[in-house]
Amino acid sequence: MKGKTFSSLRYKQILVLLIGAFLSFAVYLIVGTLGDYMVSKKHMDEDSVQSRLNTYQNSFENYVLKNKISVKNVRAISRWVKNHKYVYLTIYNGDEILYESGYWNDSYSSYETATTIVESCNQQERDIAFTDGTYSVSIIDSSQIKWLDVVLYCSWIMFFIVFFIIIIIYNRRIIDRIVLLSKEVSLIEQGNLEQPIFHKGNDEISLLAKNADNMRHSIITRYKSEKDAWEANSELITSMSHDIRTPLTSLIGYLEILDSKDYHSEEQLEKYIKNCKEKSIQLKDLSDKLFQYFLVFGKDTILMNMEIFDARILLQQLLSEHVFNLNSLGFEVQTEFMNEPCSIFIDIQYLKRLFDNLFSNVRKYAGHGAPVVVKGARDGDNLIISITNEIRTDLVFQESTNIGLKTCGKIAQQMDGSFKILTTESLFTACATFPIKPAGKETQS
Repeated sequence: MKGKTFSSLRYKQILVLLIGAFLSFAVYLIVGTLGDYMVSKKHMDEDSVQSRLNTYQNSFENYVLKNKISVKNVRAISRWVKNHKYVYLTIYNGDEILYESGYWNDSYSSYETATTIVESCNQQERDIAFTDGTYSVSIIDSSQIKWLDVVLYCSWIMFFIVFFIIIIIYNRRIIDRIVLLSKEVSLIEQGNLEQPIFHKGNDEISLLAKNADNMRHSIITRYKSEKDAWEANSELITSMSHDIRTPLTSLIGYLEILDSKDYHSEEQLEKYIKNCKEKSIQLKDLSDKLFQYFLVFGKDTILMNMEIFDARILLQQLLSEHVFNLNSLGFEVQTEFMNEPCSIFIDIQYLKRLFDNLFSNVRKYAGHGAPVVVKGARDGDNLIISITNEIRTDLVFQESTNIGLKTCGKIAQQMDGSFKILTTESLFTACATFPIKPAGKETQS
């Protein structure tokens, strides 16, 4: 649970912000360090400083000589200082300071800060002739302040650039994942159910993609189930329409002969009546098959009248008739039933239909080379009923939908039981399992 919480987009975003701030601050320090190094290496080396100081001294001396400035003309001197904003100018007469001026921006406004900068700067003195005498002029160059400000600004700019690049890259990845999910869902919406939905990780987007992919699989499963049901329905309708039309046409023909009394003897009359009966039974079997189909593919729940019965007595009653019919058809039948009583909770009509389907399957598809084994035994808390027969090898017709066996499975499931089929190369086994009710319940037979 903690792992999932930590993988949430909310916490991922906080983590990205912290990483972005850390990397951005590292870049800030690197740029600042490199900038300070470049300023000290290039701008503050001895030759560059000396060159700038000479330039300032020459500029001020030429300005004084050209404009014939007196040392007392403070306004004219200040005009030159104003035009050279990173110059600190001092005029001496021995130990007496006649003029002192400088430029400091707001960042260096305090007296202590200004004193520190002055002490750290290089200065140069020269005697310059004013109109009222020659005086010592000291010029201090503080132009490194400008470049240090540039380095500071560049450091902050790089800080924000790196920070926003990291945030943009992260947000771009999130947006790309959302766009990809949107495209994949759009393809599914257009009917391309085979389009997989990519999901990796365990954040909210991954969970959404996983749920969407699960929904896609559910749609495919449901679509396949509906397609199978539709195909089975089409096959059944095609088969039933042909199978019903044939005996119905014959039945109508025999009835018309009987109605017109177009027969020549009593034997022929009995033959026509017998044929009508056979065709009627055939139609009944087809209608039962149609009922089985709707039982399997109709409502999910079958309405049943569930009751408690003694399984030992019930099995003997329901199975003995089917065993007798198989014997009369030439099958060898072996039966193994339990001796101890036990109770099961079933709908007897649907249980009879289950047995009808199973023994009908034996009559159609069982071979005579091996006995049919009918068992009813208790296994723990379950009653297991199994029918094993040899598989015929001379079959021309094979049941395409297995509708009878599907009916057995649904009936067993609705009675809280189960139904399964086991096959080998030569044997076929149908096995139905029902839960046994605890002793002491009221039973009926």
